[in-house]
Amino acid sequence: MWPFTGTKYPAVSLDEAGAPLEHPNGKTKTYDYIIVGGGTAGCCLASRLSEDPNVSVLLLERGPVHDAWYSRIPLISSDVTSKMAPVVRSPSAPVKAANGQALDVIHAEALGGGSSVNAMLVTRGAVGDFNHWAELGHPSWDYASLKPYFIKSEKSLSQHSDDRGYSGPLVNQTFPDLPYEVQRKIKDVAIAMGFANVDNMNSPTAPVDACGIMDVAINENLQRVSSYHAFLPVEVAQDRRDRLKVCANAVATRIEFEGDVAVGVVFEASDKSVAQPFRARAAKEVVVCCGALGSPQLLLLSGIGRKEDLKAHSLDTVVDLPGVGAHLQDHVGLPLMYEVPLEDTLHYAENSIRKGVFESAKHLFNRKGMMASTLTPMSIFAHSSHLSEKTAKVISPLPPAAVGSSANRPDIEVMPIAHWVAEQPPYKIRKGVFSLLLCVVQPKSLGSVRLASGDPHARPTVDLGFLNDPQDFATFRKGVELASRLAEGVRQTGYPIADLQVPASEKESDVDKFIRAEIRTCFHYTSTCRMARREDGGVVNDNLEVYGVRGLRVCDASVFPCIPSSHTMAPVIAVAERCADLMRAG
Repeated sequence: MWPFTGTKYPAVSLDEAGAPLEHPNGKTKTYDYIIVGGGTAGCCLASRLSEDPNVSVLLLERGPVHDAWYSRIPLISSDVTSKMAPVVRSPSAPVKAANGQALDVIHAEALGGGSSVNAMLVTRGAVGDFNHWAELGHPSWDYASLKPYFIKSEKSLSQHSDDRGYSGPLVNQTFPDLPYEVQRKIKDVAIAMGFANVDNMNSPTAPVDACGIMDVAINENLQRVSSYHAFLPVEVAQDRRDRLKVCANAVATRIEFEGDVAVGVVFEASDKSVAQPFRARAAKEVVVCCGALGSPQLLLLSGIGRKEDLKAHSLDTVVDLPGVGAHLQDHVGLPLMYEVPLEDTLHYAENSIRKGVFESAKHLFNRKGMMASTLTPMSIFAHSSHLSEKTAKVISPLPPAAVGSSANRPDIEVMPIAHWVAEQPPYKIRKGVFSLLLCVVQPKSLGSVRLASGDPHARPTVDLGFLNDPQDFATFRKGVELASRLAEGVRQTGYPIADLQVPASEKESDVDKFIRAEIRTCFHYTSTCRMARREDGGVVNDNLEVYGVRGLRVCDASVFPCIPSSHTMAPVIAVAERCADLMRAG
């Protein structure tokens, strides 16, 4: 049924979730587990823990239940610039190496978190990504250990493979046909350059230097599948309402401790005009799932972090843990853009009322057409050291036995997108724009997340740290060469493609100037509460337990030891699946 209206999601009110701090009878509600953050990880974790009928779970989410009709339309719901999108934008700290620019930082706030507004790409990452985690000191987080959780979470509608899952809640599929001619030509050029044409980009045997169409979280009815839709749909929430409480529009202000034990959470309405605080107690554990920007913020507000930072905001120190908020990583993006025929881009539907209405009607009545697609259906992955001088071809194809090596991971991704992908233009685009979004997916530069104030409603100060390490410039230069050769290869076929926003020349100075001016975030924030030894700046151990206290874990992208060379939704869900098992095991 088309979801213009539907069953009201059974989110509870603040009064139902926890008693006021000054409740007349002094009672405070107790749950076995309190999960703070109902994003990609939180929805999965709450669902898995509440499968046990003897366990009670409270899930707090600072955003709303985002279940409007357009939230299920893949293309529309992917537009983070839309006023309808459940996101909050805030400026980063000035990026020194990018001419002092303050770049947009995105906070997804709704049940499902980033999985409600992302490009729906279900990419696990290279085997070497997780084997690298093992080499960093986390042997139980290698690919072999995580593979069962990737399989458990998914229901693939694509061709059968022993490496896919077919009974999980996260429905996904691969659409074999690229929607635009320019994308098909880019793929042909990439294959001619030596990139492997891969049918299953999540196969553990997929080579590093490869191109292919990716799995997307779109179901049989061609609707978006977020973590919320997959793990906490209406029927699940209704069926478990006696033991699973989902409280939307609730901002956690701090975690409460008795001695060194986390015993509860204080929270209040996301509407600051409602000043009444609430408290809930956790009989077993509190789990922070607020994402790589929100999780360190809540830990800091709760007295866990670098002592000097806490003192600056008049916060008492519970644990002096300098790693909280450090080691921020993100995939750094750089759009190279070209002018192509308007009809071969998404801008055609944006500029033609007739085309826009036609495509909307196709999805409304038949669930077909461009509305059921993603902007980024395919990617090209490479390691910069495998590319020849001036990137004319791939020169270092590696044997299958080397695929799982921790050293054998891509450091470049190129996404061919039939749309403008730089910062939102100040005008409506009247021509066809095609982008090659270049990403450095193994960045060496590190940033941080710090408190801007002691107000839990305020956004933290996010220093992206882009380009602090000169090695990232070297990788970007190689990526720019690759993207330029791909565009030139398309031009040589006779297809009309003209430079629109590219470096002034191939000189290193011009390329570097372009990089500094045009870089952007890819919204893949990770590693701010990472797994590592405490003395090495770690925040959690291999069981995701926070150092220095008991009864407190973190479960989201912030715990990644380092960022994987993939889009992050699938790895986050795998971490949540494993966290549920760790918690059940005690």
